[in-house]
Parts: sequence; structure tokens; C-alpha cells
Amino acid sequence: MRGRWTDRRNWPWLPRRLRFRVFGLIDVIALWVVLGALVGGGAWWGVDTYLDQRNYCSADHDLRRVGAGDGECIGVTARPYGFDPELKGVLDSIARENGRARASAPQKQVVSVAVVMPYTAKAPGAAMSKELILHALQGAYVAQYEHNHGSTTKNSAVQLLFANVGEYLNHWSGVTKELSARRNDEDAPVVAAIGFPNSDTQTLKSVQSLEKSRIPAVSAALSATDMENPYLFKVSPSNAQLVDALKEYAKRNDVNRGKTFMIADDRDDKYVSDLREVLRKKFGADYGITDDPVRRTVEMYQGRKGPARGDTQDFKKSVEAMCGAGARTVFLAGRDADLQPFVEAIDETGSCRYRSDDPLRILRVSTARDPDTESATIGEVTRRLHIRIVTAAAVDAPRWERGEGETPRHFGRFASAYERSFTGEGRRALDDGYAVMYHDALAAVSNAVKQAGSSGDGAVTNDDVQDQLRKGSPQDDCAQCVQAASGDFTFVDADENDARAGAGQWPVCKPVPIVTFPEQNRSATPLYRTYESASSKCPAP
Repeated sequence: MRGRWTDRRNWPWLPRRLRFRVFGLIDVIALWVVLGALVGGGAWWGVDTYLDQRNYCSADHDLRRVGAGDGECIGVTARPYGFDPELKGVLDSIARENGRARASAPQKQVVSVAVVMPYTAKAPGAAMSKELILHALQGAYVAQYEHNHGSTTKNSAVQLLFANVGEYLNHWSGVTKELSARRNDEDAPVVAAIGFPNSDTQTLKSVQSLEKSRIPAVSAALSATDMENPYLFKVSPSNAQLVDALKEYAKRNDVNRGKTFMIADDRDDKYVSDLREVLRKKFGADYGITDDPVRRTVEMYQGRKGPARGDTQDFKKSVEAMCGAGARTVFLAGRDADLQPFVEAIDETGSCRYRSDDPLRILRVSTARDPDTESATIGEVTRRLHIRIVTAAAVDAPRWERGEGETPRHFGRFASAYERSFTGEGRRALDDGYAVMYHDALAAVSNAVKQAGSSGDGAVTNDDVQDQLRKGSPQDDCAQCVQAASGDFTFVDADENDARAGAGQWPVCKPVPIVTFPEQNRSATPLYRTYESASSKCPAP
């Protein structure tokens, strides 16, 4: 056996002192190097695989954990992931409807619509509260059910996708990439996205990303006038339109022009910065809103939305200056979450406790009513201090439920459907407006899918939905309008080159009710309708 090549004693190239048969030092080192590489490589692969799998929130890898600690589960899924226990009921309802939609193929074309927004509210200053997230999903479900079981939409079915962009809306990049990839899904292609709750730089970036894939976005609530993109449609009136409605109220209700003040959030935030400028432009000259160092009638505070940077909602200095000036008309340029602490600060400030026959009016804009402010406690404060909160809003559910004013003709149908679907919620859940507005955002997409499908030119695509959203006219009794819970509307027809609406894609003929608290509005102010003029009247809402 000495001649075999495996016998190292016959290796002429090996130094003579190493030509022995048993393992030597070199063999031991080589063996350990090989074993170390195998064990180390296997351990590295195992740890890396473990860490990678640990970062996924769901078995299907649709959602990935992002951020420190428990993080947030970011991504896109059609399954009812447990973002928050309080969302389980509505997520399960949507998932069941998604299953029915997929089961209806091939008799129906199934399309996917993403609900792009936060799905948790744990951090201070989160973009949406838990209640708003819940109500938004509930409203979207009602619209999904209406489409999938409606007689005029029988050729198509909608699957909703849960698209979580994070509590601060800052994880939009991966979400929009995933939606773009699903645009060509054979079973249920993405044709649109709804949600986009805040007038925020992150929101605009996400829309610009979707624009590259020609996916239209329909926002339920954003209103900053500079939130414009050819692929961004807004269900809410703009800040400019909301403030126009306030101005009509002020003209017809003897609002004090001599003792005025503005309290404004100083954050570098698209919504509040735009609202500050709109209020200055439309009220400043006539109502004496000025930064003049002698007769200063503007004070700033820091709002709560977004990551914290110092003391938020500290109204002490602003309220002292406001009441010291004897203000009777105050413009509040801030978000809903700031209203209650503002009223509480007035109650705590001694100089605000003087009586006057002229009420202290707080003029503001909002999506709808603020349930935290319209409480018994704040109601007692406002009555005692003779305060009247006047809000131009997109939704006034309590009055509409009572049939007061010009109630939108499809609101009752929506409210009944909501009550059937979510029996434990109660009608107060509609007060914040998010169920209504998210319903209307999906209703706009549903209407576009229906119109595109009626042409019979093949499967409906994202391009078809974009084209149909851009077309429409409130003429002929709004036959092609969105049958919305907050009032029928359409988006401007770009082909008409309507200079009033420009490229903004804001709703046309959208009602803007004036809401007052604690007393209900009893003024004779006509209902404001967006883009309505003496020569271009809107049909009934």
C-alpha cells in the first residue's frame, strides 16, 4: 500500500521531516480551519436567517418590523393582521369581504384598492388616533360592501389592502414600491389607493412615488391647498374653501371685526402653515390680523402632531395675550387635537373671565366635529365663559342624522349601513367624520371602476380609474357624480380646463356646513358649496 498517492510518505514535494503517516501539526491546523469555517458559516447563516425571520411580522412576509423595540409592522397585506386588538372586528370584516371578492372571479373582475394610513397609534403625536383609525376602516368597509353587493357594480369586486405607512407616515417608500409591484397582479391588480390622512410632506412624497406607476390616490381628509399632484384627488374641501365658508358666516352673523386675534401652530407642517396663510389672506386686512410690534394680534404655540420637540400645546402665553387684548373673535390655526387644551387654557386664565354680551367666537376649520371638545365638561366651560366654537367642516353627522339643514341625500343610507355593520359603535362614532370621509374616498374609486367597466373595453386598470376620476360634471342633476355620504360631488374635468380648480383635483359642489358649539347653528347662512357661483349652481347635495 506504500505506493498509493494517499500515503504521504511517498509525497516527494512534502519536506522530508513531514513525511510520516499520522496527523501532524499542519493537518491539525488545516482540519480546524475547515471545521471552523463550516461551523462559523453555519452559525452566521442560522443567526442571519433567524434575525431576518424575526423581523417579519407575518408568516407570508407581507409585513416587516421596522424601528426600535417592538417597532411597527410596515407593509401591505390583504389579511387581518393584529395591528391593534381594537381593530380586530373591522379587519376581520374586511378580510371576509376580500375573500368573497376573490371567490367571485372569474365572473367578476377583482381589483385591489389600498388603504394607505397608519394602523397603530402608540407614539405621542401620531398622525391618527386609535378612534380615527377604527372609524376610517369602518367607513371603507361600508363602501367596499356597497360596491361588491351593488346592482350597478355587479361586474367588478373590490379587495381592500391594508397599507401601513407608520404612525408618523414616514415608512411610505417600501409601501409604495409594493403597491407599484402589485399593479400588474393577475388576480387582483392595484388600481388605486385611498387614505392619506394628513397634509404632510411624507404624504406628498408617497403620492409622487405612486404617480411614477400611474396609481391614483384619493385622500379622505387632507386639505392644505398646496397638496397638489395630477394623481392626487381630495374628498375634503381645501383650506381655502373651508375658510371661504367661515367668511360667509362671519359676514352674515355680525362677527366682531374690531377685537380680533389669531392663535397659530408654529410647526413647519404643511397643514398648519397653509391654514395660517389662508386665514391671514382672507381675514387679515378686514379683521386686523397683524404682526405689528405695537398692535400685535398674532401669537404662536407648538402643536402636538409629529415627533415631540419641547413643550407642546402650551397656550399660556398666547391666551394671556389674547385675553389681555380683549379679543372677541379668535382664529385658531391648528389641528383638532389642539382645540380642547386651548379651551381649557382659556378657562384657567384669569384675564379671560370677564363677561360680555358679545360671545368669544373661536373660528376654525376641521374635517368634522371634535368629540373630545364637544364633551359635557367643555360644554360647561364654553357656556360659562360665553364661548362659541364655529367650525367650517366637511361633515356634520349629528345635524344630518336629525334631518336638519340640507342633509346630503345619501347620508341616511350610509348611516343605516354603518349601524347594521357595527352595531356596538353607536351613532356618535360618526361625529369625527372619518367613517364618512373614508367611505366617500372609496366611493369615488368605486364610481370610477363602475364607469370604466361600463365601457366594455376589457379589464379595468389603474389608468382607467385615473381617467374616470378626472372626468365628471355636476350638471344634469349630478348623474355621474360620486354618491357620497357627505354630499354628492365630482372632481373637476381636466379636459374642461376649469381655471377655478386648476390641477388641484379638489371636489366640485362639495357641501361645507358650519358647525357651532355649544349651541347648534341657527344662522341663516346659505350652505356653502365648493366652486359654486351665481352662474354655476350646484344640484342638491
